[in-house]
Amino acid sequence: MEKPTKQEVVDLINYCSDKGRSIPHNWVKVMEIIEYSTLGPLAQKSLKCLILGAWSYATKENKVKVFHDQIKFAGYHSLNKEKVFYELKDFLTKLSEDEWYHQEL
Repeated sequence: MEKPTKQEVVDLINYCSDKGRSIPHNWVKVMEIIEYSTLGPLAQKSLKCLILGAWSYATKENKVKVFHDQIKFAGYHSLNKEKVFYELKDFLTKLSEDEWYHQEL
C-alpha cells in the first residue's frame, strides 16, 4: 500500500480543523517542511502561505484553504511525500493548542 494513504491525509486535515484550529502560528515551518523553496513557480503560487503582505487581505477561509492544500500536496504530490508528509504530521500533531490560530483569524 502506498504511503501516506488518502485516509491519513484526510485525517490530518480533520485533526488540523478540530477544536476550532485554523492554521499554525508557525506557518513558515510548514513551508520549510513541504520544501516550498524547491518547488516550481506554479506550485509555489498555489501553496504560498498568506503571511506578511497578504495576511491582511486574505480571508480566514483563504488561509485555511491554502494550509489544507499544503497538507494535500505533502501527502499526494511531493516528490518525497513519505518523508515530507510524516514530518509535517509530526510537527502539526505536536503543536500545543496555543500554537494554533483558532477562530481569531
